[in-house]
Amino acid sequence: MRKLSARKLLLLILSVCFLLTSCNKDDDSVSSSSKLSNDIENQDYVKIIENDIATLPINTQVAIALVHNGITEYVGITNNDGVLRGINNTEAIFEIGSITKVFTGVCLSKMIWTDEVSLTETLQEHFEFEMPVVGDITLKQLANHTSGLPRIPTNINEVNDFDINNPYASYSIENLESYLQTDVNLNSVSGTEYLYSNLGMGILGYTLAQNRNTTYEELLQDIIFNPLNMSNSTTLLSNIDMSKLVAPRDINGNLVSHWDFSETTSASGSIKSSVSDMSKFIIKNFDTDTVYNMAQTKTFDIGNNFYMGLGWNLFEVDGYNIYNHNGGTGGFSSMLMLEKEKQTGVIVLSNVEGYNDAIEELCNSLFVEINE
Repeated sequence: MRKLSARKLLLLILSVCFLLTSCNKDDDSVSSSSKLSNDIENQDYVKIIENDIATLPINTQVAIALVHNGITEYVGITNNDGVLRGINNTEAIFEIGSITKVFTGVCLSKMIWTDEVSLTETLQEHFEFEMPVVGDITLKQLANHTSGLPRIPTNINEVNDFDINNPYASYSIENLESYLQTDVNLNSVSGTEYLYSNLGMGILGYTLAQNRNTTYEELLQDIIFNPLNMSNSTTLLSNIDMSKLVAPRDINGNLVSHWDFSETTSASGSIKSSVSDMSKFIIKNFDTDTVYNMAQTKTFDIGNNFYMGLGWNLFEVDGYNIYNHNGGTGGFSSMLMLEKEKQTGVIVLSNVEGYNDAIEELCNSLFVEINE
């Protein structure tokens, strides 16, 4: 098999986030000095980190787990008064944002495997009220972003106490029902085009939880967190050991607020986790497990070797089959990548809002490094 050059792989992987997840453009920042060579043993990692996140804001941090060659390595970085230093933040808890959608896909897979739902079931089958425009949307289309639903609902004006700094906290079941009955307009015919939708994934998670007469949090605990012993992972701030919770910051390092999610929006981005827990999730995805394999299966061909699974973004190039997803909330940026056959994976978590480009480039660079 022809070996793909590291540079070509990096450039191709970087294109995935722009196509699939609409990355944010980072603000210009001042580069920091570094003493990482004294704190981190692997000097190749040091060079990559210093190159990719030299602009990490003061008082912020990055946590990394690298899974390869049967081992897991943890690397932590912080900007301490303008100097990049190593830090032990393996158990620190960050918001992982839209990486949550991958977990929603696994929940769907589990409930298909247990014959609780099917990919072809429609929204109308799960709701008692009539939905003339979106009733025929299937669970599969919600999971692979081909429902045609917009990125966010358009009836935000109906939300009581809506806060632009905490935008997913108050979107109620009543707001969702009103939207699906009277306000919704599709941006494309369902099942025909990839259009990323936080709204659609939120509806999927809510639908799955309602099918079990439970909450999205309890669904995750039952299907993923408890079986994998992901004890630092939850959707609820109230469940977290506050001594482990990392404070959210903006691109300038200023403190901002954590994001909350309602039951109707939770499945789109509510998980809080650590790199220690996320490495367990990566390793589980290497298994020949029916449920996890189902979520990784191609369900829509976007074109140019880009595909959707159930929640997962997939990219194929020269023998590499890359599963990935990024995430961002109002104080955090993150990126997850893995290659199942080669059993390699990287998770990068940070407490910096709008720092997606740098975090994704760092994750990509480290992924290339452990695959060489």
